[in-house]
Amino acid sequence: MKISYEFYPPMDMNYKKVVEEYSLLSIFEPRFVSITYGALGSSQKNSIGLIKAFRENHDIDLVAHLTLVGKSKNQLKLIVNEFKELGVNKIVALRGDVAEGHFVGHKEGFTNTADFVEFLVNMDMEVIVSAYPEPHPESEGFDFDLNLLKNKTLSGAKQSISQFCFSRDDYQKLVSAIKINKIDNDLTAGIMPIYNINSLCNMAKRCGTRIPSEIINQFSDDPQKNEEASIEICIKQIEYLQAMGVNNFHFYVLNQSQLLKKIFSKMGL
Repeated sequence: MKISYEFYPPMDMNYKKVVEEYSLLSIFEPRFVSITYGALGSSQKNSIGLIKAFRENHDIDLVAHLTLVGKSKNQLKLIVNEFKELGVNKIVALRGDVAEGHFVGHKEGFTNTADFVEFLVNMDMEVIVSAYPEPHPESEGFDFDLNLLKNKTLSGAKQSISQFCFSRDDYQKLVSAIKINKIDNDLTAGIMPIYNINSLCNMAKRCGTRIPSEIINQFSDDPQKNEEASIEICIKQIEYLQAMGVNNFHFYVLNQSQLLKKIFSKMGL
């Protein structure tokens, strides 16, 4: 079982606190840590700041998220070069969300992620892309998203991280489709531990993820029981994904370490 983590740049710019949370999880020896990038470039400076804080305190492979929305090719080139100067040579390439309305590509930028991937590969960056067990909210359906993954792979992305998903059947469909369609992409499962069920449900609505009622019904006003449920749900999910042949797991840490530490400890990692 190979693991990695995702952290985000905090609004208060308290990078030290985020790095401290990572320190508590570093004993589990992650492959890499990814640092998110805000919609419309809203947190570019914060992302750079958090990357620098990690660089100063830990010898860990860092992966920078980068969105194409709202940026020209020249702007993207400058950002990539800044990442390179910080020793970052891997990018999670995303289209990115728009503040409102439908996506419209920058007139001097990119209109699709596959072209963006090719651009990054030509800049000597290793590229990771997104994959969707359940359709993206703006998607035309599962086959549409699968074709996007295929095109991004053909453009040079050899790894993907999935959107978090709590449906075993939907995940099996994605794993099988990648194999059947001979998409040469190493899938990593995005895992979202349940820190707060209400927050998770709100997040899920925005990204098109269904939270099964049998999961929601396990939560109440009892913090201890909620934590126990979160741990068991996460471990069970990892186990059935491993049974499908998935062995790479990317954990959405949400800048807090304690729940994940308890999950890993119970698993005996």
